[in-house]
Amino acid sequence: MDEIFAKINYDINISCYKKEYMFHMEHLRNNLFSSLKKDTIFSKIYNGVYLKGSYGDNLKVKYPDEYDLVFRLKLPEYKRIILLRDQRVPGNVILDFTNVFHTIANQKQHAESYKQLKKWVTEKNFLSVRLLQSWLESRFTKALSDLNKQVIYENVASAITYRKQGPAHTIFMNNPYKYSVDFVPAIVLSSSQALLNTITGDWDAIPKPLKNTPREISFRASYDSLEHDIIKDKKSLKNALRIMKKFRDRHQNMSNLKSYYIKTLFLWRASKERTYFWNQSISCVVIELFNDLKTSLQKCKLPYFWDGNLNLYENIGESSLLEMRKCVENKAATLAKFKGLRGMADNDNYRVYAIFLTEAERLKMGMQKNGTIPFLPQPEENEQTSTSHWPKCSVS
Repeated sequence: MDEIFAKINYDINISCYKKEYMFHMEHLRNNLFSSLKKDTIFSKIYNGVYLKGSYGDNLKVKYPDEYDLVFRLKLPEYKRIILLRDQRVPGNVILDFTNVFHTIANQKQHAESYKQLKKWVTEKNFLSVRLLQSWLESRFTKALSDLNKQVIYENVASAITYRKQGPAHTIFMNNPYKYSVDFVPAIVLSSSQALLNTITGDWDAIPKPLKNTPREISFRASYDSLEHDIIKDKKSLKNALRIMKKFRDRHQNMSNLKSYYIKTLFLWRASKERTYFWNQSISCVVIELFNDLKTSLQKCKLPYFWDGNLNLYENIGESSLLEMRKCVENKAATLAKFKGLRGMADNDNYRVYAIFLTEAERLKMGMQKNGTIPFLPQPEENEQTSTSHWPKCSVS
C-alpha cells in the first residue's frame, strides 16, 4: 500500500498553493497588528506572533485555507503571576495577579498598564477570560475600522469579515484568496511557573471560554513549542498524520474528530516509540495509528497529552462517538486485510483509495474504477513520500 499512500500524500500536498496564500496572509497580519499596536496598552504587552496548528506543524491538508496564529501577550512582571492548578478543569490553570499588583502599584512606568490590568481581574485578582477577551474584541474592532475593514495587496482590495469565536478572533477573506485566520491570544508564562516539571521554556495560557459553565478564570495551558519538538524529525510521522486528517475530511461522520485530537494520538505514540517505528513504511504507521484511534473510540476516551485527567472526547455525544467508532473499525479492518501484501488487485487498490479520497478526487487523479494506480510526478524530497528503503512492518 505504500505506493497508494505516496500518491494520496502527493494529492493532499499544499506546496503548489502555499506561497501565494502565505504572502497574502502575511500582508493581512502585518497590517492588522500595525493597526492594533496604535493602542498604547496593546503595544506595550504585545510579544510577537507565531503560526500554530496544522499549518505551523506542516500538517495542513489539500489547501492552505485556514491559519492559526497565536499572538503572545507579556504582561508587566509576568513572572510574579501566581499559577494555580484548576481543580475543576483538568489541563487548565488560574492566574493570580496579587503579587504583580503589589509590585507595580506605585511604579510610574506601569501606571497605565496597572490601571488596565485591574479592569481584567476579578475581586480576588484572578485574570478573567471574559474581561480580557472583551477588551481584545474592542481592540480588534477598532483596528479593523481604522483599516476600513479591508487590506490592499498588489493593488487589489480585499474586504475583511471579523468574528469572535471561542478563544479566537477570526478574520475571513474571500478574494483574491479564500481563507480564514484564527488569531488566538496567549498569556506568556515562564518555566518556573509551570505546574509540570518537564517544562523547560516559556509556555502559554490560552483564554479559552469553557462550554456549559459560567467559570471565567480558567485558562488552558498550552505547550506548542514542546509539541512541535516532539513530532519533528520523525520520518513517516507527518505524512501519516496528514493522511489520517484526510481520512477524517473524507467521511462526514468523522467531523467531530478535531485535528488536535489526531495530533494527540501521534503525541502519545511519539512519546513511547523509538526512531525505528517512524522509519517503517508509511502504511505500517498509518495502520498502527488507525488502531490507536479505534481503541480510543472504543473506550470513549482520548487523554489530553499534558494532563491525562482531561478527556478530549468529553464534549462529543455518545451517538457521534459510536458513528466514528463504526467508521474507523470498518476502515481499519480493510487496511489490516492488505497489510504487508506485496501485490494488490486493482479493485483492492480502489477500496483503499476510497477510504481517503472522494469520488471527485479519484476521478481528478485519473483513476479508473478498476483501481489502477495513476501516474503522478513525485513530491518534493522534503515531503518524504518515497517508498524505497523503508524497512518492513514490525510485528505488533
